[in-house]
Amino acid sequence: IVAADGLNVQPLEVDEFQMGVAETYDVIVEPRDDRAYAFVAESIDRSGQAVATFGPQPGMRAEAPALRAVPTLTMKDMGMDHGAMGHDDMEMDSMDMAAMDHSEMDHAAMGHDMGGMSMDHSAYGMANDASWPVEKKDIKRGPGVANVAMMPMSRLDEPGIGLEDVSHRVMRYSQLRSLTRNPDLRPPGREMEIHLTSNMERYMWSFDGVKFSEVTEPFIFHEGERLRVTLINDSMMPHPIHLHGMFFDLVNGGGEHMPRKHTVVVKPAEKLSVDVSAEHVGDWAFHCHLLYHMDAGMFQVVRVS
Repeated sequence: IVAADGLNVQPLEVDEFQMGVAETYDVIVEPRDDRAYAFVAESIDRSGQAVATFGPQPGMRAEAPALRAVPTLTMKDMGMDHGAMGHDDMEMDSMDMAAMDHSEMDHAAMGHDMGGMSMDHSAYGMANDASWPVEKKDIKRGPGVANVAMMPMSRLDEPGIGLEDVSHRVMRYSQLRSLTRNPDLRPPGREMEIHLTSNMERYMWSFDGVKFSEVTEPFIFHEGERLRVTLINDSMMPHPIHLHGMFFDLVNGGGEHMPRKHTVVVKPAEKLSVDVSAEHVGDWAFHCHLLYHMDAGMFQVVRVS
């Protein structure tokens, strides 16, 4: 991999990577043997794949690999990783992505209002040690919010759904580094938390529990400021979050070489942060790039003023 979302990164050798809608990666493929190679694009639910052939002669065709097993989701993907809480002896049934009954997770419908629940996340290594103010909005509870992750966590060092146990090299966000030094090295002046909320069974999608048709005000960025945006995924599927007009600097431990992306995939129950330089005045689209999700309400306007 030599570029991500159109910007150069330090070359990273991998055998596989999982990508979201609107993400782009430039890759250099260097076959070493005089034979046909399969280049496989696989859907995340493993229901199908497309296979192209790289070969030294026209007409060659590589053998298509067998479809892999459907990945499963666990309590960790609901933001309830009991293993991290020291409950290793608790057995949690895995949930099949293809056959999962999301109605069983509709906490709003079951009357499990966790809005008043207070949890000390510092006990799980999630204390907020930022030296800047953190702005948190109350999540609007209702039919459109079936779950709120109780223990969101960083998943930057995970390869993606269904790839946890593969033996070959898989790209992780934690490995990406910008080839050149980041243009804005200022620390953030403030932080804004945004929750990715949903009722998956009813196909309702939103930010902070508010779908776009009910939004009364945009997200406000101040011209010239450097701010941190922390995305918390309360749903059980990954979302490719995209901002028009400005790049995200992905906070992944890269120091002065954080990868700069216009789209970041937020895994289930993940807490992921990006730094943004509010350089361009105007109204900019901010949305999930799964367009059905965007159309259903996971859309907002970022106003730089």
